Amino acid sequence: MAAPADPARLVRRLRIALVGVAMLFGVALILVLGVLFYWNAYLLKGEGDDPFTRGPYVVGLSETTASVRFLGPDPERVALTAVGPDGTEVTASAGDFTGLEPGTRYLWTAAVDGIGQASGSFQTAPDDPDAEVVFGVIADYGSGSEHQYAVGRGLDAIDPAFVVTAGDNSYLLALPQLLDRNIFRPLRGVMAEAQLVVGLGDHDTFATDGRFLAEAVESPGDGLRYTYDYGPVRVVVLGIDEDPATIAYAKEALAEPWDGPRFAVLHTPLQPGDELNAILKGRVDAVFSGHLHRCERRLVDGVLVIVAGCGGQGPGDEAFTLESQDAAFSTLDYGFVRVTASRAGSAIETIDEAGRVRDRVEVPPR
Repeated sequence: MAAPADPARLVRRLRIALVGVAMLFGVALILVLGVLFYWNAYLLKGEGDDPFTRGPYVVGLSETTASVRFLGPDPERVALTAVGPDGTEVTASAGDFTGLEPGTRYLWTAAVDGIGQASGSFQTAPDDPDAEVVFGVIADYGSGSEHQYAVGRGLDAIDPAFVVTAGDNSYLLALPQLLDRNIFRPLRGVMAEAQLVVGLGDHDTFATDGRFLAEAVESPGDGLRYTYDYGPVRVVVLGIDEDPATIAYAKEALAEPWDGPRFAVLHTPLQPGDELNAILKGRVDAVFSGHLHRCERRLVDGVLVIVAGCGGQGPGDEAFTLESQDAAFSTLDYGFVRVTASRAGSAIETIDEAGRVRDRVEVPPR
């Protein structure tokens, strides 16, 4: 018959076992906490920790200069460097690059305290009058919607030299507090490489005259009417609709001869019988508009009108979505316009958010 177990020895064994389990639990807890600390401090470091609250984004391009702007860190902590295809480095002063080569793509990096935090590229304007230039067009896009983000990715994919906007860049107003949500974040990728040539719309100018947006992208003058040149391409921004100031500026701007492709931007689409039609006919290759929440192609009194109002806001009120009776092409699908322009002629394509070419028109030289 086995001897009875010693109660004291059993108690000691239980204590030792409990101490062992507690030690194992403590070690496991330390390991878990260590993994969590490492994950948070190193593996996740930088996620959601962007030092830039806006940009960096391109605001100016010429044959030999480029300008990049940003909001966030102290500018003294930020070093902007551009590198050409031959490895030549150029450092920006106050965000401005000078001494660049014409028609050249530069890769830029923004380093904060010596650590690269943002990058992009830009292409200087060509000095060859026969050069081909690709640019994008959008309008009625500034809603911050998932469709606007998709349109922004599509624009980025076509690698545009610049992007023209035909108004209503921010809904419902172009207030400073809304610009990042409605413009700078959805278009961050494309704005890191292409200047936004902004045309203002009625939403942009209501209560603010569009001054906050014009200041942010550094539009010339008051941002409502101005002329933008990029190599052989000229874009004449006319304002919101046909009024005496718009007509006067159109006459003045279009009286100057221009040998390359020339386009106009007017937020509200032309209608048959408008006074502007006779001024624009034969002097511009096309007029880009918005206001109508569609993408359309029309010929109005001999003037090609391309409506790019499907950039992200969506159909909304039926008054802004009805198809024009004289439209050769019209769609409610979200998208943007790609223009390939040269002195030999231009191709204008409407591309939806899925990347499909929905419409194309060839424009012979004027």
